[in-house]
Amino acid sequence: LSLNNNSTNISLKPNPLRIPPGSTTIQQWDMFSRYNKDRAEAEMKASTNLREAIAATIKYTDNEVEAQRVATDFAFRKRIHEFEQALSELKWQEKNLLEEIADLEEDIRRLEADLRAKIAPLKVAHTRLEARTYRPNVDLTRDEAQYGLIDEVHQLEGTIAALKQKLAQSQDALTALYKQLARVQEDIALKTHSLCLDNRSMDIRRKLTTPPEKYVSKMDSFTRTPNRELSDIKCRQLDLL
Repeated sequence: LSLNNNSTNISLKPNPLRIPPGSTTIQQWDMFSRYNKDRAEAEMKASTNLREAIAATIKYTDNEVEAQRVATDFAFRKRIHEFEQALSELKWQEKNLLEEIADLEEDIRRLEADLRAKIAPLKVAHTRLEARTYRPNVDLTRDEAQYGLIDEVHQLEGTIAALKQKLAQSQDALTALYKQLARVQEDIALKTHSLCLDNRSMDIRRKLTTPPEKYVSKMDSFTRTPNRELSDIKCRQLDLL
């Protein structure tokens, strides 16, 4: 188009009216152009449908992941609630055990005091009986005083034996209470540690939770064109899955 009569590169050509081999007609060019156009539009439509299907798959996957996250969070909260209830029950048991141990230790101290209080009268009765054995001749008589001392010794010895048995039973019960207390306190320590780990896990999950839309880029990294959003109807259909 830039040639004119004054152009330096113009000249007469041999047989300029010839038809070059491979030439096409206007109709052929038009058909070929339309074919390329239709093919390009078909490929673009297929690409759009594929991208929409990918977006739908991503949306569906996001819904599934979100549903699983919600279910996991619910399981965590339920487990934490169960741990808190169990821990509260164990602390209540620990409080009752400590009170029972204190009461039993007080009973043991009273039993030991009663036992010590019975030893002195027993010593007196033994000493009196021993002293009566040194009475001379007919004065060594088994009189009412003698039988009274013997009865007193039997009563004191029976009372002391009963107190010792009660004291042994109380000490055995105290040992069992201390063992139970140790088990309860160990269980409290384990459940407190587990509860701490679960709460820490929940905190970490809250910090790492990112809305699904933040993972979807607004630009197509291949074509550098905006990603096509799903229609409202398709989004609602996916939300129901």
